[in-house]
Amino acid sequence: MQLHDIRSAELDGKRVLLRVDFNVPFFEGKISDTTRIQKTLPTIQYILEQGGYPVIASHFGRPKGQFNLEFSLSQLVETIESIIQEKIIFFSDIYNQAKLAKKGISLLENLRFYSGETDNDASFSRQLACWGDIYCNDAFSVCHRSHASMVGITKILPSYAGIHLQNEINQIDALLGGNNHPSMAIIGGAKISTKIAVLMNLTQKMDTLIIGGAMGNTFLKATGHKVGTSLVESDHVETANKILQLAKENSCQIALPIDACVSDNINHASNARNTDINSINEFEAIFDVGPKSIESFRKIICSSKTVIWNGPLGAFEYVPFNKATLEVGKIVAENTQSGKIQSIVGGGDTIAALSPHNIINEMGYVSTAGGAFIEYLEGNPLPGIEALRLRNEGTL
Repeated sequence: MQLHDIRSAELDGKRVLLRVDFNVPFFEGKISDTTRIQKTLPTIQYILEQGGYPVIASHFGRPKGQFNLEFSLSQLVETIESIIQEKIIFFSDIYNQAKLAKKGISLLENLRFYSGETDNDASFSRQLACWGDIYCNDAFSVCHRSHASMVGITKILPSYAGIHLQNEINQIDALLGGNNHPSMAIIGGAKISTKIAVLMNLTQKMDTLIIGGAMGNTFLKATGHKVGTSLVESDHVETANKILQLAKENSCQIALPIDACVSDNINHASNARNTDINSINEFEAIFDVGPKSIESFRKIICSSKTVIWNGPLGAFEYVPFNKATLEVGKIVAENTQSGKIQSIVGGGDTIAALSPHNIINEMGYVSTAGGAFIEYLEGNPLPGIEALRLRNEGTL
């Protein structure tokens, strides 16, 4: 999908209300991961180079429409300035523009301090519009939200996609809709229920789906395996069967684990053992994919040209149940770096699992979006993107 992006706008002397996602991990007064700030740098720098003045707007945490200093964006100013290498004027009240001038970079207080943001309130959208001459959305990770700063604002100001937003769409579209076959997706995580539409959509687009994580347990149960005390969504066993049938109809291969790393308790690493999928004791639970499965997945990955990954393959927070995610991550990274495959990785848990080991930096593209990435993989139109598209077409 090609939107009108900020590079097609006249910016000289204009204030640009720039919606970003600075909802970064924050602990004990420090940002632990600045990736989301780094990703929007090209758009900020482009606006400045063209003589424009960014007025940055973001949410941070879940203050639920109430002023709460714990979620104030003022805490991020110093770090943002060090990354952008520019001074920032911070505005603590969106309803007070007394100090606003056509110069430099401004940062507005947390949008979600105002209930009008999440309610997509028309009057709040008008208030936001007072801060800019044009609007730019560079927050793909929030595009699944029908909020004032994503949707309502586009009805008031000339609206454009940011460089990061357009790049994110281009990357995902290229892998989902391209002709670079064989193509495959690795889908992990805990629950089928959160990824039913993703799985159904991908069976129609991918040549192979590798399914792991706790959701893999439900598929194993659906195919007649005994999985002991493993986490299983019993009410979605039939859903798993429907997905398996849909994959068969679409000639999409489903690859499930053939062995597993099991234990009687997730905290009992000393009791962990690798076993064939048919030899799990009734008091044991699957916490990771086993070495034979990793090797099987390696062959699929190495024979593919396109890889999309969302969701870890095991309980990565607990050693040794992080092994499969790391090993498969290395396989995808090595093949990406050698130019054999194109890869895109998305989802907070997947990134969290791979980042400490620097594997994430060797992937083709890393999407910082969570829910928006999932919904885009489902094939659903995202409200924030649809609003830009309709505005561009003049039908909004």
